[in-house]
Amino acid sequence: MSRSSLLWATCLICAGLTALAQERPTRRVLGSERLQVFYWPRHEELARLALREGDDALRRLAGLLDTEPDERVEVHIVRSQAEFDELTGIDNKPWVLGRAFLPGVPDVPYRVVVKPMGKQRLPALLTHELAHVMLDVAMDDAADRIPRWLHEGIAQYAEGELSRGDRQVIGSAALSDELLTIDELEGAFAGDREQVALAYAQSRTLVAYLSDQNPAEGISGLLDQLRRGREIRLALGLAFGRPVPEMEEEWLDGLRREYPGALLPPTSEILIGAGFVVSFLLAVVVMRRRSAAIRRRMEAGEEARSGEGLLPAQAGDEVREPARTEADADEAHGELVD
Repeated sequence: MSRSSLLWATCLICAGLTALAQERPTRRVLGSERLQVFYWPRHEELARLALREGDDALRRLAGLLDTEPDERVEVHIVRSQAEFDELTGIDNKPWVLGRAFLPGVPDVPYRVVVKPMGKQRLPALLTHELAHVMLDVAMDDAADRIPRWLHEGIAQYAEGELSRGDRQVIGSAALSDELLTIDELEGAFAGDREQVALAYAQSRTLVAYLSDQNPAEGISGLLDQLRRGREIRLALGLAFGRPVPEMEEEWLDGLRREYPGALLPPTSEILIGAGFVVSFLLAVVVMRRRSAAIRRRMEAGEEARSGEGLLPAQAGDEVREPARTEADADEAHGELVD
């Protein structure tokens, strides 16, 4: 190959590599005072929503927990399961949509990793994961003393109301007498998908119940007891001034009373179903009335024809000729003679 041919081939290869590099997408970043959102170009609209909603969630959580992170929190919107696992540092189940990475090491930023999802789902999930981050920041060196159910319960509580699905999970467990006690909650997070779903839902209700015990302080007294190194059951008793078994039974009784009703269809569906039933019954009544009216008209017609002698002979009836007068007989005899 001549020098000119080699040079030409080299130029073509370089041009091809340059074009390939230009076509390959690169990660982008949006930022605010509290947050940085890393994303791929096709997720830009989702990233802008994440920045806006995440910034608002961090502001609310900072006021609730009276704390601020030292550095901006990173939010990563991934494009694959492999990237999700890499950024969280563990192998995740396929149904896990988001996870907070809590390094516990100075100068390593907190990170929230989420998969692409609908705009309606993202704000609640992002708030949930950022609550984990802010709780870890608030507890500092005592962060590892928070049991899993309390961490998840606080995050679920920050996320908002229980979904209908979560309410049905609790209702089903209440009816089958499979509700989890406080001591059982922790281990349930390592169970199958159904046990994990129940653990998440019940943890949220437990945090709500505890918050209602002292509305002015919420669960801040419990967190303070944990910072002092108290074991969770002792911390519960000291924070709320009541025996833990008494509070536990009251909480579970509330679940048994409230949540089985969640297994019934929504009121709108009941009303729609009732409307269909009423419409069907009305249609049956109308059809029966029409059939009865038709039957009466037919019977009246048959009676009228029977009175006029117009009804055809029925099987088994004796057929008789009409009686003849003497004049009829003489006329018939004359016809035969002619």
